[in-house]
Amino acid sequence: MNKLDLQAFADELGLQFDEVASVIWGQKEGYTLYIEQADQKNQYRICCSVKNGEALPSLEECKELIKASKDLKTYQVNLYKATFYTKAGMTKGKTRAHIQQGLQDILSFLKERNFTNVCEQTGKVGQVDLYQVGGNLLLLSPEAFQEISSNLSIENQSYNHQKGSILTGTVGAFLGSLIGGIVTLAIAQLGYVAVVSGIVMGVCTIKGYELLGKKLSKVGIAISVVFMFVMMLVAHQFDYAIQLAKAESLDVFTAFTYLTNYILKGNEVHISYWTNLGLLLLFTGAGAVGTIVSVLSAQSQKYLTRKVG
Repeated sequence: MNKLDLQAFADELGLQFDEVASVIWGQKEGYTLYIEQADQKNQYRICCSVKNGEALPSLEECKELIKASKDLKTYQVNLYKATFYTKAGMTKGKTRAHIQQGLQDILSFLKERNFTNVCEQTGKVGQVDLYQVGGNLLLLSPEAFQEISSNLSIENQSYNHQKGSILTGTVGAFLGSLIGGIVTLAIAQLGYVAVVSGIVMGVCTIKGYELLGKKLSKVGIAISVVFMFVMMLVAHQFDYAIQLAKAESLDVFTAFTYLTNYILKGNEVHISYWTNLGLLLLFTGAGAVGTIVSVLSAQSQKYLTRKVG
């Protein structure tokens, strides 16, 4: 369902919809809960935070609910937080029906077993709202959120004042690009030029710099991009050098040196050499952009704290 569908569905359920997190949330029969898209297509998870007296939600009780419901498929329990997954609907209407009836089954189950609405962090009864902390959605009391928010703020300040090491980051980028180059060469030896090569190269190189450099900066991005393209070029050259070595009974490094010198002197090579190189560089560029955007987005989300709604 798109955002317009979710907004309309939230109104139908008597709940609210948050566009930023694409989540339906609110209070229903005394329980604070939220509904969001699961990893599987057309499957949603319904989350609440409860306890029975002083007892946490038990796996056996949740299992009974899943068996009794025709619209819920599975469940997870993490301390006070219970997450129920709906069955995937073949159509939009069927998906909505699974969510609607699954939600009703959960609420009936909670009321019949005398579960109480609580903060998932502390287990305390009282006001519980939905908060976004980093990339996670949490059902918290205002006090618990304030404590988590303060701790994240300190971590954020520490990260911002942290100085990354360009030297160790460069080593990390080199090692990451080397792994990406080996994967690219392996795929090429199978006779393919695949977009996955660019993605693997981008992820390995950027993550390599970030892991050893401790902080991804603009300089780090530039260094990583250079390593990506250079290593992809080297992998491409080794691919054709291996073919030449097999054809002429040479060792790979001799074939690599000969081929490189041959091309640098302006001699003609088969059109497939340039076509495959162009595709590899294109895929590398796409992988680099995608990875950089993903990493920077994750960084900006990591220390985000807000009350939903």
